[in-house]
Amino acid sequence: MRPLFLVAGLVLLLLRWAPVPSLALAPVSRTITVDQRGGGQYTTVQAAVDAVPEGNSRWVRIYVKQGIYREKVTIPSQKGFIMLQGDGHWNTEISFDAHAYDMLGIANITDYSSTYNSATFTAQADDFIARSISFKNTYGGFDRPGVAALVGGDRSAFYDCAFRGYQDTLCDFTGRHHFRRCIIEGAVDFIFGFGRSIYEDCTLLSNMPASSRQPGWVTAHAAEPGSYAGLVFKGGRIVGSGRQFLGRPWKTEATVVFFQVSMAGIVVPQGWDKWNNAQDVSRVTFAEVGCRGPGSYTDGRVPWEKHLSYREVQRFVDIRFIDDGWLSNQPW
Repeated sequence: MRPLFLVAGLVLLLLRWAPVPSLALAPVSRTITVDQRGGGQYTTVQAAVDAVPEGNSRWVRIYVKQGIYREKVTIPSQKGFIMLQGDGHWNTEISFDAHAYDMLGIANITDYSSTYNSATFTAQADDFIARSISFKNTYGGFDRPGVAALVGGDRSAFYDCAFRGYQDTLCDFTGRHHFRRCIIEGAVDFIFGFGRSIYEDCTLLSNMPASSRQPGWVTAHAAEPGSYAGLVFKGGRIVGSGRQFLGRPWKTEATVVFFQVSMAGIVVPQGWDKWNNAQDVSRVTFAEVGCRGPGSYTDGRVPWEKHLSYREVQRFVDIRFIDDGWLSNQPW
C-alpha cells in the first residue's frame, strides 16, 4: 500500500503548487488588434473603441501592440465589457499633452470640467479592464492639472499598468475599482476623486522636484456623506523625489487608508494636510496601519489622523470593500 500512498502524496503536492486556474466565467468574444505600423485592423486605439457597438455585453479584447500612441482615447458609457491590453507598460503607451486652463476660483467638483477634459484616457463605461499598458499626460508645466487617466465607470480593474503625469495624474472619479501592481507617478494630488478603490502592491512614484519648498500630496479624496467611498492602499510602496503629504481631504468624509505600505523618507512627518486652515476634518478618515520604512514613523502625525486597529482596518482592506463577485467574473 505504501507506493499508493506515495503516489497520492505526490499528486497532492503537484496540485498544491500547480497554477490556480482562472475563476473567470466570461470568455472573450473577439480580439481587435491595434498596430500603428499597420499590422492590425486599426492604427489608433480610438478607432478600435469606435468599432465596438453601443450596448456591448460580451467581452471584447483590444490588443494594442507596442508603440507610443499619441491620441486622446475615450470609452463612452454605452460601451462596456472592453479589455484593453498592451505589450507591457514599458512598451505600449497612450499619451497626450492636454491640460486644464483655468484653475482660479474653484470651489467644488463641478468646476473641474476642464481638468476632466484634459485626460489622455477616459473610461466612463462599467465593466472595463486594462492590462500591461501605460497612460501618460506629457504636459510639461507644473502650473496646471493634466490628467493621464480618468476612471468613471463601475467595476473597473487595472493590472500591471502605469499612469504618468505631474498634477492630478489619475482621476479615480466614481465607482469601484481595483488596481494591482500598477505605477502611479505624479507630484500634486496625483490620485484624486470620489472612487471606492483598492490599490494592491502598487508603486506611488513622486516626481516632485527635490528643490521644491512645497511638499506635494499623494491623494485628494472627495467622499460625500453616505457614499461609502475611499482609497485603500494595500502593500506596495511610496518612493521618488521631493517631499509628499500622504493626502488632503477634498470633501467632508474623505477616506484614505495605507495598510502595510513601505514609505520612503519623502513622506513628511505630519503625514496629512488640510485643504485650507479652516477646513473641518472631524469626519475625515485618514489612517495608516502596519506600514514600514523611514516615512512611516507616526510620532509627528497630525492629531486628527485616525488610529485604526488591525481588526478595524479589515473592513477596508478586505476585497469585499469593492467586490461583490465582479472580479471573479472577468476574463483573463
